[in-house]
Amino acid sequence: MTVLLLDAHLKSSLAAIRSLGNHGVPIVAGSHVVPAMGLYSRHIQSGFLYPSPLLSRSAFVDAVIRQTRLTGRVVLLAFSDSTLLPLVEDERFLQDHGIYVLPASRQYFDIAFDKARTLELAWKIGVGIPQTYLCKSESDFSAVLRDLTYPVVVKPRRSVSWKGGTGAHRTARFAFLPEDVRKQCATLLARTGEFPIIQDFVYGEEAGVEFLCDDGRVLAACAHRRIRSESPIGGPGAVKETVPLSYQGLGTMAQHLVTALRWSGPIMIEFKIDRLSGIPKLMEINGRFWGSLPLATAAGVDFPYLYYQLARGESVFPSLGYREGIVSRHFVGDVKNLLQVLVGDDPMRPLVYPGRLRALRDFLVLPRHCKSDVLDWNDWKPAAVEIVDVAKRILSASFRRTAPAKPVPEITWPAIPIDDSVILSTRK
Repeated sequence: MTVLLLDAHLKSSLAAIRSLGNHGVPIVAGSHVVPAMGLYSRHIQSGFLYPSPLLSRSAFVDAVIRQTRLTGRVVLLAFSDSTLLPLVEDERFLQDHGIYVLPASRQYFDIAFDKARTLELAWKIGVGIPQTYLCKSESDFSAVLRDLTYPVVVKPRRSVSWKGGTGAHRTARFAFLPEDVRKQCATLLARTGEFPIIQDFVYGEEAGVEFLCDDGRVLAACAHRRIRSESPIGGPGAVKETVPLSYQGLGTMAQHLVTALRWSGPIMIEFKIDRLSGIPKLMEINGRFWGSLPLATAAGVDFPYLYYQLARGESVFPSLGYREGIVSRHFVGDVKNLLQVLVGDDPMRPLVYPGRLRALRDFLVLPRHCKSDVLDWNDWKPAAVEIVDVAKRILSASFRRTAPAKPVPEITWPAIPIDDSVILSTRK
């Protein structure tokens, strides 16, 4: 059965292409990005371009369905919320065109993609979370402001949200003053229709656990800690190292979550390990394939092929072993980190940034046998294409900076129902 693999511009997608290609699985890869590095891999059978799902959700779904009419029913692999959610929520695709492994109850799938509901579940089952406020109106917002310890994180409930047929990625922001919190919450509420999440900032190491599951049963696993992320304050991993599942108790907490969700399919559970208490705090769940997939495959966990077998209804026997101490690097992401440390203007610098000389030394001196997330001399074209794509985006950003700035509209609070705020954890 052919695999329809989306988001071919992402390194996680490229890792899946190489995994499946090495098993002789026919692959049709797609992206909305020109050039997309995965479309230049020697392992794909063919490639296609689709409209960005953020520009037109319906046009994206129609383009994918047209492609499946050429290949027949496919196993779907998607590597972003923006491509996965429109297809999973479209009855035509799952009924007639594609197979995607989902939890038995759609409710559990929805929880994984709603950060507020994810945090509520974690709190109920005893998994640590940051001090979290889920406000429902401006009326209780003032009470919350009095209890905040700055800086705080203001994050949307969903990483991707649509209004009508167009959508946008929403990311977390930091706030240092009550007025910052008010403005950021008002902006997100106006743009998404949902009150955002307010959390204490957790100082500590980022780590993650990755599973492939079948109705809550773990079939394959890997865990890692981030040595560096693309940004010094967090985000996608740039340099990562595999660690035991027992590391700071991460595996046990992740297992509690997937059991409660009766999860089926790939999932990544992201934590921060509080440097004061040593307790891992849940950041979010990615109910799909994740950005550090190249590290997991380098450590010997063939998640993409195991998922392919599971989707086809084949027996997949649990095997939780992998090589610990494996380090991988996304060179482009690591360059972003270095540039941010060297020249970035960020109020978080005094709190979490390393020194410039230390950052430069760490960038130049890597752990022995560090593996590349993208470069493979047996499949070298994708790495070259990624560099071209980065250069194109830098030039495009430079052009935008020279354009006249548009006036910023005044932000007001939308009219929303009055309800009580919810505090999910209590500071000790």
